[in-house]
Amino acid sequence: MPDKLNDFSTKLLINQALIDHQIACRESLYDFNHSRPSEQQKRQDILNKILKQCQGTHIEPPFRCDMGSNLSIGKGGFINYGLIVLDIAPVTIGDHVLIGPNVQLSAAGHPVLLSERVQPYACGDPITIGNHVWIGAGSIVLGGVSIGDNTVIGAGSIVVKDIPSNVIAAGNPCKVLRRIEHGQLPTEEEIQAMYHQLGLKA
Repeated sequence: MPDKLNDFSTKLLINQALIDHQIACRESLYDFNHSRPSEQQKRQDILNKILKQCQGTHIEPPFRCDMGSNLSIGKGGFINYGLIVLDIAPVTIGDHVLIGPNVQLSAAGHPVLLSERVQPYACGDPITIGNHVWIGAGSIVLGGVSIGDNTVIGAGSIVVKDIPSNVIAAGNPCKVLRRIEHGQLPTEEEIQAMYHQLGLKA
C-alpha cells in the first residue's frame, strides 16, 4: 500500500474545477438513475456524455462514478444494479464483461501518513478489467489491479493484486482457485450474429 503522495500514479489537486467536474457528473448520473426503464436511448446518451468511452454495454441503474471522464467501458457487456466506480485514476472495462450487483471499482486511495493525507489531493491507481471477465456480486476491486481476459471473480471477493487470464479467483484477499479450459470460443462475427438475432447490440 502506498504511504506517500508520490507513490500514486494519479495525484489531482482538489480545486474548484475538479469539484465542478464531479458535480456535473453527478447531475447527469441523477438523470440516468431516475430515467424510466423504457428510456434506453436517453440512458445511452447520458453515458456517452459523461464517460470517456462507452460502446454500448448495458448498465442497470443505480450507477455511480466520481469523474466519468476516466472511465472507459467496452461493448457487449452487462452491468447489474449498484455499480460504484471511484475513477480518480483511469478505470478500463473491456468487451463482453459481466458485472454483478453492488460491485465497487475503487481506483481512489489516500496516503497512510496523516501529514500527507490532510493535503488537498485526490490520489489513485488505475484498474484494468480485460475482455469477457465476469465479476461476481458484491466484489471490490482496488486501485492498481489488472484482471486478465476470460477470468471469473467469485462473489464477495476483495481483489487487491493482479489476477491472470483464464482463471477462477475468489476470496478475501482474492486468490486464484483454478484455471478455466474454455474450449472452442465463438468468433466476434458469431457473437454479433447471436445478438443481432435477439435484436440486441453486441
